[in-house]
Amino acid sequence: MKNTELPPVFKAWVPEWAIRAVLFWALLPPFLLLGLYAGSGAEMAGYYGVEPADVQFSILLFYAGLVAFLPFDPHLGSYLRLRNSLLLSVVLLAALVGLAGGVRDFRLLLGLRFLQGTVACTIVTPLLSLIFSRLHSTRARAMGYAVFYGGLLASAPLGTMLSWTVLDHYAVPAVFHAYLLVALPGALLLLLILNDVRTRRRLPLTQLEWPSWVLLSALLLGLSYLASYGQQQYWLESPAMWRALGLAVVGSVAFGWRQVHLKRPYIDFGVFRHRNFCVGLALFCVFYFFRGTTNIALAYFTGVLHVDAGQMVGLQAATLVGIVLGVSIVVRFVLLGTPLRWLLAVGFALLLVHHVWMYLLFGPAQQLAVFWLPLLLQGLAVGFVLVPLALFTMGGLPPQLTAAGTFAAVAFRNLGFVGSLAVTSVLQPYWRTAQLDRFRADLLPGTSEVAARVQSLQQTLQGKGLALETAQRGAASLLARTLETQTLLRYCLNYFGLVSLGLIALLVVLLVLPPLHRQAVTFRSRPL
Repeated sequence: MKNTELPPVFKAWVPEWAIRAVLFWALLPPFLLLGLYAGSGAEMAGYYGVEPADVQFSILLFYAGLVAFLPFDPHLGSYLRLRNSLLLSVVLLAALVGLAGGVRDFRLLLGLRFLQGTVACTIVTPLLSLIFSRLHSTRARAMGYAVFYGGLLASAPLGTMLSWTVLDHYAVPAVFHAYLLVALPGALLLLLILNDVRTRRRLPLTQLEWPSWVLLSALLLGLSYLASYGQQQYWLESPAMWRALGLAVVGSVAFGWRQVHLKRPYIDFGVFRHRNFCVGLALFCVFYFFRGTTNIALAYFTGVLHVDAGQMVGLQAATLVGIVLGVSIVVRFVLLGTPLRWLLAVGFALLLVHHVWMYLLFGPAQQLAVFWLPLLLQGLAVGFVLVPLALFTMGGLPPQLTAAGTFAAVAFRNLGFVGSLAVTSVLQPYWRTAQLDRFRADLLPGTSEVAARVQSLQQTLQGKGLALETAQRGAASLLARTLETQTLLRYCLNYFGLVSLGLIALLVVLLVLPPLHRQAVTFRSRPL
């Protein structure tokens, strides 16, 4: 039943189920744009003639644009009626995506990605408010967080499925064009069913805090650059890294100083006086560090098993089904009043089982079918973790700090994601070097099994009619490829093993940490 206390935002002839379906359809594409080509980095790098680190930086730029503009949008968006504001945002985002599909200069794409993130924020913020308004008051926060974080989680597998399917038949620009075909119908339906109403009080121009947005953007851009290029440029041995670090430090100090002294701060630092909120933010960062194994598994599937587009879509579909199941099930438990500590413990335990299972399955010639259940379990686990974690983090905040808390949670999610990328960029070459050192001693001619393997490969190639010199080069090439595969495989095993140990430690902390032990946010005691 519709809430009669709210203004008539939607046309009277639209049923409630259709409103909710259209809202979700319109909300998902901005999230999808974040991870649109995250699983196709090699193809993107080849098309634009850049390094994989450049592609990673473009993804972080979108994220930085979205996060930096999140507190700003409610102020700026108050100057337009809801439908006009969304229409302007949809047109701008469609234009930016269309331009991204037409440029060949990667530097232009980087600027477009930051602007895409900024404009996507102007769609996400009002749509989330509308979703919360369509739900019963005692269920609004749980269901709203389920939709919001479920959409964020689903964006990665959906983006990978879309990009792999398109790139199997077309060039890179078609990925952006396919995105428009997916995104525009939902946006147009939403505009069709909206009434021309104002849902937010217009704020004075003096309250538009542009300097804080600039400072926060500088901070996030500096961190994104460090995470993307740090290892490639040997960290602080490069002047560019010093400039990025300086930008991040100056941006953070100036931003913090300004928020403390502003009468109406961009983000109210009062949220950090709440212990449970700070614990929740720390868990967000840890959780997204553990989520970094998703990219490691993707590297294994592409670099070791050499999956094709159809196989990759099947693997990502298993993850997506798990996310939907996990979010749906955990919301029911939350509504029934299950203590959040136990839901978090179950979610992280499932994530531990996934990592141990994958560790045991990794091999140079494994069947893809055996990975469907572990990937479904991963989706189930992350869905089981994220909604209770968001509720635990936000549950103790007073109403006036809810907006600041939401922004801080999204910002720390970004920091966890950036930190995860930085750690993987450090560990991968370290473990690769260690693996190569172990092989180097065996590469001396005539002294190892490796030499015998080279001789066997050479004889096999000669038996197929190749000349001696050609067979020698071919054997060396095959050995190098085998070594690369083994190095990547060892890297995957090491990383999954490290994360498994981290999850065990986290589970112990969850069971003994006082804030989590005493937290019992339920719908029976008080509304969320």
